[in-house]
Amino acid sequence: MGDVEYGKIYDFYLPPSFLRLYDGPAVNVEDMWRILGKGTSNGGLVVGTIIKPKLGLQPKPFGEACYAFWQGGDFIKNDEPQGNQVFCQMNECIPEVVKAMRACIKETGVGKLFSANITADDPNEMIARGKYCLSQFGPLSENCAFLVDGYVAGGTAVTCARRNFPKQFLHYHRAGHGSVTSPQTQRGYTAFVHTKISRVIGASGIHTGTMSFGKMEGDASDKNIAFMLQDDEADGPYYHQEWEGMKQTTPIISGGMNALRLPAFFENLGHSNVILTAGGGSFGHKDGPKPGAISCRQGEEAWKAWKAGQYGNISLSDGVIEFAKTHEEIKGAFLTFQKDADQIYPGWKEKLGYTGESSVQAASFDWAKKASAAAFVGTSVAPAKKESNVSLKALDQSSRYADLSLDEATLVKRLGCRLECLVLTSHERNGKHVLVAYIMKPKAGYDYLATAAHFAAESSTGTNVNVCTTDDFTKSVDALVYYIDPDSEEMKIAYPTLLFDRNIIDGRGMMCSFLTLAIGNNQGMGDVEYGKIYDFYLPPSFLRLYDGPAVNVEDMWRILGKGTSNGGLVVGTIIKPKLGLQPKPFGEACYAFWQGGDFIKNDEPQGNQVFCQMNECIPEVVKAMRACIKETGVGKLFSANITADDPNEMIARGKYCLSQFGPLSENCAFLVDGYVAGGTAVTCARRNFPKQFLHYHRAGHGSVTSPQTQRGYTAFVHTKISRVIGASGIHTGTMSFGKMEGDASDKNIAFMLQDDEADGPYYHQEWEGMKQTTPIISGGMNALRLPAFFENLGHSNVILTAGGGSFGHKDGPKPGAISCRQGEEAWKAWKAGQYGNISLSDGVIEFAKTHEEIKGAFLTFQKDADQIYPGWKEKLGYTGESSVQAASFDWAKKA
Repeated sequence: MGDVEYGKIYDFYLPPSFLRLYDGPAVNVEDMWRILGKGTSNGGLVVGTIIKPKLGLQPKPFGEACYAFWQGGDFIKNDEPQGNQVFCQMNECIPEVVKAMRACIKETGVGKLFSANITADDPNEMIARGKYCLSQFGPLSENCAFLVDGYVAGGTAVTCARRNFPKQFLHYHRAGHGSVTSPQTQRGYTAFVHTKISRVIGASGIHTGTMSFGKMEGDASDKNIAFMLQDDEADGPYYHQEWEGMKQTTPIISGGMNALRLPAFFENLGHSNVILTAGGGSFGHKDGPKPGAISCRQGEEAWKAWKAGQYGNISLSDGVIEFAKTHEEIKGAFLTFQKDADQIYPGWKEKLGYTGESSVQAASFDWAKKASAAAFVGTSVAPAKKESNVSLKALDQSSRYADLSLDEATLVKRLGCRLECLVLTSHERNGKHVLVAYIMKPKAGYDYLATAAHFAAESSTGTNVNVCTTDDFTKSVDALVYYIDPDSEEMKIAYPTLLFDRNIIDGRGMMCSFLTLAIGNNQGMGDVEYGKIYDFYLPPSFLRLYDGPAVNVEDMWRILGKGTSNGGLVVGTIIKPKLGLQPKPFGEACYAFWQGGDFIKNDEPQGNQVFCQMNECIPEVVKAMRACIKETGVGKLFSANITADDPNEMIARGKYCLSQFGPLSENCAFLVDGYVAGGTAVTCARRNFPKQFLHYHRAGHGSVTSPQTQRGYTAFVHTKISRVIGASGIHTGTMSFGKMEGDASDKNIAFMLQDDEADGPYYHQEWEGMKQTTPIISGGMNALRLPAFFENLGHSNVILTAGGGSFGHKDGPKPGAISCRQGEEAWKAWKAGQYGNISLSDGVIEFAKTHEEIKGAFLTFQKDADQIYPGWKEKLGYTGESSVQAASFDWAKKA
C-alpha cells in the first residue's frame, strides 16, 4: 500500500476451535526416536547431516557418503537443492541410498533415517517422487522422511505431502525464508511466525536456525521458537497459544554447527530433543564423517555429563574439555574447528596438550579409502593410521567460486558447463548457464569478493568449510561469481543449468529449484547484510523446460468479440466489498457490473467462506452471466478463486466451477494466489486446467518485492517468473498511476511479460515464441487515471480490475465500467489527433463533454480530477465542491 512504510507480523493467536480445523503434524521426532531405539520420550539428539557437497555428487559417491556417515550417525537429509539433477537422477541415487542404509543397519545394529527431497512445482510430481521412494525403501519405508522446501514451493506443497503421505516424517525446509523473516527486513513476518505456521499446517520438523550458535542469523532468544513448536502451550511475543494436544513440530538445527558449538546450544535451550543436520560438522571433521557424527553425539554427552555435575563446579567450556580428554572424536573436533575452539574454549590447547597452529579446517580426508567404508565400497583396506594433520591455510572460496575473467556475452553465447570431460561442439555449448544479477552488501568488515564467493558456494556446491567428499565433477558444476562492482553493490553469478532439479515424471524444469539455489540459504548468511535478485537470464534451451502460459488475453479478446490482436483494454472489476457479501447480493453485484463491463474476479480472500459458500455463490454468478450475455449480446468473463493449501481442494474447486459454468466454461478463469500459496499451487492449476485463463494474484508479494525491502527479489523478477511457470495474467501494480507502490518505469515489467524479447535491468531475454503473460492492473484505478497510464505504457492491451473505479462511481457499477472503457477511448481519440494539438488532460476533458459516464467519473473522483486535470470544473461547467466520493448508489434497484 502506498501509505504504509512497512508492516510485519510478529505473532498471531488461533482460538482452539479454529486451530482444530488445521492438520497439525501426523509424525514427529518421537517416531524417529522409536526407530533409533531411543524410546518415545526425551530421546535426545538425533545426529544428522546434509550430504556435502550439497550438489555435485553422482549416485555412487552419494551412496558412499551416506554409508560413511551412517557408521556413526542417525539421519541424513537431501540438502534442499538435491533432487533429480541430470547428473544424479533419483532412479539411480535412491537405490544407492537404500543399499547404504541396509548395510549400516546390519553392521551397527541401529536404525538409520533418510529425508528424501520431494519438492516440486507440480503436486503430481511430488506424489510420484514420494511413491517412488517408498517403493525403493520397501520394508524400511518408515525410515524415509520427505523433505519439502516449504518457503519457495509454498504451503500447497507442504499440505500435498502432509495429506498424501501422512505416515512419513514431513521435513519442512525453509530455504529463502530470510527474504521476509530476517530482522533486517521490515515486511512480511518473523521467523517465529513462520515456524509457528509450520506446526499449524502439519510439519513434523522445521529448520529453526541455530539461535546464534551457528553461521546463520539468529539470537539466543530464538529458543522461544522451540518452545512454541514443542510445548503444548507457550508464550509468544504477544500471545499465549494453547495447542490442546496437537503434536509437536521438532526443531531442526543446521548452519555451521559442529560438536564444539552444541553444548552451549543445549544449555541455552534447556534440552537436546532436537534434530541436528551438521554438514560441515560431520564431513568437515579431520578424520571423516563417522568420527564427525560421533563427535556431535559426544557434544550432547559432554553437556549432559557437565550438567549432572560429573566434573564438579566448573564452567561448561571446561567440562567439555575434560570430556574431550577421554573421547577422541570430539577431541578431533577441537583439532579441526580450531577457530571455534579458540572462541568458545579459551586455553583448550594447553589443557588438551596441543601446540599446533589454528585453522578453520583440517586437511582433506579421503574417507572413501578408509577401512570404515571398505565393506560398502567393496574393497579390503587395512586400517589407516589416524593423523592430526592440520592445514595452515585458511579456507579461500574466492579461488574456487569466482572467476572475474568470464565474459557475460561468452557465457550467454558460447561457454558451456565447464565439464572438461565432455566433448561439446560450439553449438552444444551454447546457453549452459542461468545468470542472476544481485544487489548484495556484505556485513561490515567482510571483503566483497570473498563474501560473493561464499554466496555462490552456499547457492550451489559449497558450504563454509572444506568437506572430504568433493571431487572433480563437483567442482565442474560450481556456481561462479563472474562480475562484481562493490561501489554499486552489484554482483552477478552464473549457475550451470545442470545444478537445477528436474521432474521425474516428464523431465521438465522446476521454478522452486531455481529459487532454492538463487535465494536459498544465502538469504540468512551471517556475513551478508542483504542480497536481492534484480534480474535473471534463462538460456532458450533451459527456458523450454518450463510450462509457460497456455491461455492469455488473446483468448479473452476472442470471447469478447475483440479479435485476437491488439484487442485493447479488458474492463474488469473486483466485487466490492471484497468480503462480506452473501451469495445473492454477490450475484446481483456481478449482474450490475456486467451490464457495462467485461470481467469480474473474485478478490483474493473470497473463496468458500461460511457465509458465502461456493456451492451457493457460483450458481448466482452463472445466472448473472447468462442474463448479461443475453441482454448485452457480448461475452462476459469471471475469475473464480481456486487457491487452497491442498492441491486436491484446488482441483475440486476448479471442477466444480466448470460443472456449473457448463457451456460457458471458457468464460471462467481460475485465480490462484501465487505468492502466499506458492508456485506449486500455480503449477497445479496450470497443469490440471490448461484450457482456463490462469489468473495469478500476488497478494503479499510486497514482503520481498518492495523497494523498501533489501532481500528476496524485485517485482520485475517476480512477474518474469510468472511467465516462465505459466501464468496467463498477473497483477503488476499500476506503475505509479494507482494507490499501490510503483514507478512509471515499471512499464518494463509489461514489456518483459508481453514481448517476444525484452530488456531487463541487466539481461536481454528471448522468449522464442512462449505465449505472453498479460499485465493485470488494479489498486486505486479509475477512468481518470487510465489515459496517462496508457500513454506511459504505449498501448492498452491489459486487463483492468477496478473495484472502487466501478462500484465507487456516483451512478453505479454499469456507468463506472463504461467510464473506464471511455478512459481508453479518450486516450485513443487524443492519440489520433482528434482534438488537435492539445495536452492529454485537455483531450480527455474534451471527450468527457460528450460522454456522460466519464463525466460522472470527474464528478465522483474529484480529488483525482483536481490533481490530473487542472481547470476541469470550469471546462465542464461544474461548480460543486470537491470530494473523494459521490453519494452512494443503490444499483440493486436499478433497471
